[in-house]
Amino acid sequence: MPLISRSDCEVDVHDGTFFIVDMSSSWDPFEPSDRRGLGLSAEDDLVSLTLEAWDDEPGDQRDAWADVVIGVFRSETGEVCATGLYTDVQDGFLLLGEPERLWNVRVYTRADDEADPRERFLVQFWPWEPST
Repeated sequence: MPLISRSDCEVDVHDGTFFIVDMSSSWDPFEPSDRRGLGLSAEDDLVSLTLEAWDDEPGDQRDAWADVVIGVFRSETGEVCATGLYTDVQDGFLLLGEPERLWNVRVYTRADDEADPRERFLVQFWPWEPST
């Protein structure tokens, strides 16, 4: 289960929310997402974000993180990025791979501590396969 690609960035958070979105121009945070956008809540105004694409489900890292959310994400373009609610600024671009497919997504979060004063997010993607 090798790591395919990784992107690290810092994200400005407005009103406690930021998004991981497909690079398609049709995404709107106020419209039903059809699984193209992932809204994340944060307490800090600036968070550290790591996005990862895997070829298979990565190992579970729950012990190192405080909260975990798992879901399914639809990508029209095969590329995602982070963005804020009231801005067109995009960062943390990550190439997932094949467009027009579903991806499993797992989000880990960890609140700030003395060693790392910034709230951290790790978002992992791997191909979704239908159940047999």
